[in-house]
Amino acid sequence: MTSVKMRLRGALTNIDLGIVLLVGAVVSVLDLLEVLPEQNADELILPVLALLAFVWIRDRNRQARVADQIAALGRTADGMWRVLSTGDSVKSLNGAAITRLLAEARAGSDMWLFKGGTGTYIRAVTLPECIERAKRTRSRMRFLLELLDPTNKELCKAYTRLHQNLAGDGGEEKKWTVLGTRKDVYSTILAACWFRQHNSHLLDLKIGLSGTISLFRCDLTSHNLVITQRGPEFPGLAIPRDSPHYNPWYVELENSLDQTRVLEIGKASPLSSPPTAEEARRLFEVLGIPLTDEFKDSDVKDICNAALSRTDPYQGRVPGPAPAASVN
Repeated sequence: MTSVKMRLRGALTNIDLGIVLLVGAVVSVLDLLEVLPEQNADELILPVLALLAFVWIRDRNRQARVADQIAALGRTADGMWRVLSTGDSVKSLNGAAITRLLAEARAGSDMWLFKGGTGTYIRAVTLPECIERAKRTRSRMRFLLELLDPTNKELCKAYTRLHQNLAGDGGEEKKWTVLGTRKDVYSTILAACWFRQHNSHLLDLKIGLSGTISLFRCDLTSHNLVITQRGPEFPGLAIPRDSPHYNPWYVELENSLDQTRVLEIGKASPLSSPPTAEEARRLFEVLGIPLTDEFKDSDVKDICNAALSRTDPYQGRVPGPAPAASVN
């Protein structure tokens, strides 16, 4: 039924061109049959050509408008969302459905590829729950994380401002600070390294630091790709593994991670349980992302406390005097 409608729509769109061609053919036939006087036939040729040129120009303008609309659509976040959400194998989800889908993935996926901002939810919920499941099932887990580069102060500043500008009056994002965003990323890196060291037989880990920011967060698992925005109150998308969109996204996200600044996790220094401030400073130094003088001892302690905190950022604030940073 849909194909019939599309064909009918296409026929109606080109009906004007058909009329022009029909008129031209009639004039030619009448001329060949010498039904029309030669002078009248010559006079009819020019209007037919003019009408044909008009139809051609209008069609070109129509194509140009469509191309401009597609380009404008791709330049906006809403436009990107509409483009992504077209297709039978891509589903739009609300907050509760997103939470349920990610919980199901934590219960059964042996791989997690994350691309986002600070990775707060990853370190507080996803990583520890996946490790617990791996322990119960005696299976290995592969974690690939693409996070903001916490050493890039201007990048973290732009990220913080973006979310502050998007937040409504009284929104939690209004309280975010650049230092808080950077601390949050450091906490996620510390948590990932700690889990790897204490579960080396279960966890394969790769961390890349990105020089770009995005409103979208991608969680690709063995079962689905889930694309979310700033929190569960915003709509998300789910692409199942059997979708034709899944593998291209998988390649895209892995390629994106490969272009980041990948940390040499194998050089990570030992971490106690829980890690101390001195151990955290030494770890970041070895990884090539040292804490600058802006980070006081109290800030480093906040990083250590938040690293192994199991506080869900969507349910409560991560402990510490500094405002909680992004949950992206």
